This record gives sequence, structure tokens and C-alpha cells, in this order.
Amino acid sequence: MSDPVLEERILRRLMDSGKYSIVYEGTLRKIISTMTLRFKKEKEIEKNVRKKLHQIYGAYQNSNINYKLLSISGGESGVDEVLKSHVSTAERMGFYEEFYGKIFDVLGEPGKKYKIYDAACGLNPFSAFYFKERVELYHCSDIDVEANKEINRFFTENGLSNFSSENRDLMVDEIPFSDYDVVFLFKTLSCIERQEKGSAKKILQNALAAPIVVVSFPSKSIGGKEKGMVENYSNFLEELLEDIPHTKSVIHFPTEAVYVILKGVAESRSHRVVENRSSFLWRSAEDIIKSLCRYLFRILLV
Repeated sequence: MSDPVLEERILRRLMDSGKYSIVYEGTLRKIISTMTLRFKKEKEIEKNVRKKLHQIYGAYQNSNINYKLLSISGGESGVDEVLKSHVSTAERMGFYEEFYGKIFDVLGEPGKKYKIYDAACGLNPFSAFYFKERVELYHCSDIDVEANKEINRFFTENGLSNFSSENRDLMVDEIPFSDYDVVFLFKTLSCIERQEKGSAKKILQNALAAPIVVVSFPSKSIGGKEKGMVENYSNFLEELLEDIPHTKSVIHFPTEAVYVILKGVAESRSHRVVENRSSFLWRSAEDIIKSLCRYLFRILLV
């Protein structure tokens, strides 16, 4: 049984704390409510609320993000410095332009503009310079209150009047995905599934109220190892899409696999695969080296 007074006390303490004071209130309320039903003592409830918050936010938070660089450096140079400050966006720095170029190539005709919703966006909105020409309307959301404020300031200062941001939680709020042509879910579904089993499928189904959903997963660990991640996440996505009519294309980048999902059409056996050129060349070189090694080994045996 919930206790509104107790829940409000815990909420106030969290919002007055340094670490979680910038987490969206809707997220805080949901977690507090959940833990109140699981535990009886206030101290125990708050302990588990903080543990859950660390899992979904604290573990990914980077206190070293210097938003002042956006104004000091100005233009794309300041933006790149901010994008480099978090691993999720820093991994794309060598191919951000190609990243969006290939995604929009798959989406459709050259030059077409889209209404885009970027869900659980993180710092990705700061990459707007790389794709703004393909945007009719762009709206993004996440649970970081400070980042949301800085993102909107960035949009305003750079004249991006068709770009906007707000605080929303995919696990809490109803989002009108059907109002958009494309939904971005970059490196999101696997994280959400770890937080609450079964949630990724629900969120993907909701996102597919839009005609197109672009999903991505990391293809390498933070340490740079592959560990079969592409295959594992590909299988995970197949499970999420089970019984949902769709077609999809996959685009491979050095550290990320991107899936462009179109709803409502039964998928053919052959998937369209768009390879990142540098990734393709690297694998080709690797195959050549392996062949040479096998050839030299046979010579030595003779």
C-alpha cells in the first residue's frame, strides 16, 4: 500500500541532493512508488530507490560535461567537444557525418525532410549540425533536467527554431510517436531492458506508432572488444520484433549497428545491409592477412 506522505519526503530528499536533483521528477516518482510497494521501512525504500537511480542514471552520468564550451568555442568546434565528453556520442566522432548520411539514404529520397522524435536522446541533440538539413521538425527527450535546459539553449542560440527538447521518461509518459515520421532509439533498448525485463518490447511497439523507427546497439564494448555483441543484439531485436509485421535494414559502423525498421510490411528473407566503408575495408584486409598466413604456413610445412 502506498504512503503519499512518505513518498513525498523521499522525493524532497532526492531533489535536494546533488546527485539526483537533476533527474526528471516523473522518473523519481515512479521509482519511489515502485519501491514503496516492495519494501516497508522508509530507510530501506530510499536505499533501494537510490540503487535503482544509480542503475538507470548515475552509472551513465558524466559530471565532466562542460556546456560552456558551446558558447565559448561557438559553432561546430564547441559542439564536438561536448559530444566527446560522453562515451555514447564520443564513439561516433570519427563518422558522425557518415552516420546520418547513411541513415537518411536508407530512409528515402535525397533531400526529403522528416519529423523526428529522438527518444532517450542523451547528448545526441548536440549533433544537430550534422543532420539539420534533413529536418522538418525535431523533438527530443530524456530524464536529465540540466541537459534538457542546455539542449534548448543550444537550439535557440543556433537558430534551430524547428528543434526542441523536453524531459520525458519512456517508462512513465505517453509520447505521441504517431505525430512523427521517424523515431530515433539510439543505444536505448538494451539499457531499458536491463532496468526492467519486458520494457524494451513495449517501448519499441509504442515507437512503431511512427512509420519508421531507427534503433541502434553498440557493436563493441567500451574496451573495444566485439564479444559477439552484433549477433547477440541482432537476436535480441528479432525477439522484440516477433509477431510485428516489418521490414528492416542494417547499417554497420565501427562501433555501432543501426537498424532502420519500417512497420507494417512482412519482412523478406534477404535483409538490406549497408556496410560502413572503413569497416568493410578493415574486414577485407583482415581476410587477406589470414589467407596469407595460411599460405605461408603451408609453405613451411613443405
